[in-house]
Amino acid sequence: MLQEKKITVEAASLEDALKEVSAQWQVPVEELSGEVLGEERKGFLGLGGKTLKVEVKTTLKPDLFSRATDFVNSVLKYMDFKAEAVPLEDQKNTLDIQGVDAADYVVGKYGDALKGMEYLVNLALRDPKAEPRIRIDSCGYRARRTKSLERLAEATARQAVKYGRPVRLEPMASWERWVIHVTLKNRDDVSTESVGEPPVRQVIIMPKFDPEQEGTPGPATMRIRARREYNSPSAPRTHGNNNRRNSRRRNPKRK
Repeated sequence: MLQEKKITVEAASLEDALKEVSAQWQVPVEELSGEVLGEERKGFLGLGGKTLKVEVKTTLKPDLFSRATDFVNSVLKYMDFKAEAVPLEDQKNTLDIQGVDAADYVVGKYGDALKGMEYLVNLALRDPKAEPRIRIDSCGYRARRTKSLERLAEATARQAVKYGRPVRLEPMASWERWVIHVTLKNRDDVSTESVGEPPVRQVIIMPKFDPEQEGTPGPATMRIRARREYNSPSAPRTHGNNNRRNSRRRNPKRK
């Protein structure tokens, strides 16, 4: 999508007008075009020389971030939400949706509405081979969600080790899965793996092989078991407060 940018300036010549606008816009002269709209003679009886009124144009291709901002604001306006997307200066390629309706309607349950907006923006505008991913936040949701995911990762890791079997989490966005992987990467007792295809890609947390414990399944066995349980409808899942319920289901004697 191309956009035309233009400005009218006064200069002694067409060349001077192009040079002036080139410096102002930080655009090479070769990418500018000028049209003389008229001239004005200055001084007594026009003896002081002439000044040209020049319209200078260029065609710009908006960057991904600008297009994403316009896209999100168009969607919010169409849905009649009192909210607006603004760039976050301290976070690269991140838009923050602010406004009266942001927390209740834009974020949604478990951030589902926010994830959907982010998925739509990247699907509609971004070339995954050439452009970075656009992230969307609202009312500090990402920071709160990150803390929640870190707690979930640790609790699920303890559950996987305790019962000696892999546990899969609910489908998550790529950045949420990244939080899980990073949180557990330095632990010696579990490993993590992402399985499935977006938007239902999930993280599986698996106990690691203990060479000093006889009969403990090795990494390959755990990975095979994890994939089998991923495809099984009865496989344990966790999402937030589901950890306690899942552990009771596997240990019915526990009260």
